Amino acid sequence: MVVLADRDKVDMEEQIRARMPETGRTQVICRSGNPLKQADLELVSPDTAKAIMVLPSFGQERDTLVIKVLLVLNNRAWTGPKPPVVASVQDSGNLAAARLAAGEGGLVVDAEDLAVRLVVQSHRQSGLSVVWNELLSFFGNEIYLRREPALAGLAYGETLHRYRRGIPVGLRTDDGRILVNPPMTTVVSERDELILIAEDDVLIELADAPPPFTEDAVVLSAGRPAAPDRTLLIGWNSRAPKIIDLLDDFVRPGSALDIASPRRPVTRRETPLSNLTLGHKRCSPTSRPSLESLEPGDYQHILVLSDESVDPEQADNRTLVTLLHLRDIEVRLGDPYSIVSEMNHDGNREVAQVTKADDFIVSNRLVSLLLTQLAENKDLYGVLTALFDPSGSEIYLKPAPRYLRPGVTADFATAVEAARRRGETAIGYRLGHDRDTPPGYGVHLNPPRTAPLSLGDGDHIIVVAEGP
Repeated sequence: MVVLADRDKVDMEEQIRARMPETGRTQVICRSGNPLKQADLELVSPDTAKAIMVLPSFGQERDTLVIKVLLVLNNRAWTGPKPPVVASVQDSGNLAAARLAAGEGGLVVDAEDLAVRLVVQSHRQSGLSVVWNELLSFFGNEIYLRREPALAGLAYGETLHRYRRGIPVGLRTDDGRILVNPPMTTVVSERDELILIAEDDVLIELADAPPPFTEDAVVLSAGRPAAPDRTLLIGWNSRAPKIIDLLDDFVRPGSALDIASPRRPVTRRETPLSNLTLGHKRCSPTSRPSLESLEPGDYQHILVLSDESVDPEQADNRTLVTLLHLRDIEVRLGDPYSIVSEMNHDGNREVAQVTKADDFIVSNRLVSLLLTQLAENKDLYGVLTALFDPSGSEIYLKPAPRYLRPGVTADFATAVEAARRRGETAIGYRLGHDRDTPPGYGVHLNPPRTAPLSLGDGDHIIVVAEGP
């Protein structure tokens, strides 16, 4: 792994050692240089790279620098095939220009759009950021694409019980279409690839026969239909308008969103909202009396946005104070609401765990994990964008009693069957009593099929489904 940056070589090496004292069999080489200069670029031998990652920059010219580096790489005279190039931009308005600069074989990710989608999906799915952190990191379970000729001719629903290790979540068809949680009757062809969640591709293993499941534990009654809800958005930044637009796609008609900020934000809309009613309340997010005046107990969900008017570290400090106030108010009310907040630095997220917020969205970390995954396999991009698309199936954490009878000991194979009968794909579960315990916070993805499992109130089944 070779790093080229306009930084002191020794300083970069010390930061890497502080973060990762041992790198195992991976050799990390740092070179000081300007990626915009062709001569400096040659210091890292780009012709021999398996893949090239252009990391996001900071400051007002952050996207401009990324685009310039992409132009340099695209116009370079390569001695052989150009390796895959992956990059990200922070401003969605720069995406088209960046993709043009990247040229053929380049992949540019819209970091802002990704962060917004995770914030919105997490606001009703406590623990979702933990699920995505595992899927995108290289610790635990990841997403793989794999052909299984032995399963050709089976319906997708049948394949859910045909793995001993690994679990399908969809298909990539021969013509490149991504089908996440397709209809259970969809037939798998010999040239289709199954989209699988597994600890490692070498650990994926077919079962000799479908496992038995406990019929008495399966719950067949339908869950409660989604109802309109009230959401409180504390703070305002450049991502807020997108959050509102996307939130409007997810919530039920008649839902309300109140924006709490020192000044009423200017929201210029070309089209009216379909499902949300917007309101505004004046608030100083770090003031306890100001937060209490919002009557947060009247809301089911609270979103805390990062303040872009100050430096990222100070913004995280303010977010932490706001979270502490909100959690203490909740304890005094005895009426829980979910809290999702943005953080700028992963180290601050770890400190903020004391607030017991439901999800922390650290977009910089999320984008770094995503770029690393795409550098390994660009084909995952279509799968990931499909899972973040509100028009299809997404990842949900749904109450376990909707699938398994409380108090009845079953296994995960039974949970998979219960979800299958609803047209959903079960990929794991979350234990409520471990929700505040790191590192997994109660989340178990791709668990053993036949291990005893007893879930009840407060526990959740993690599924890929179309709607809550």
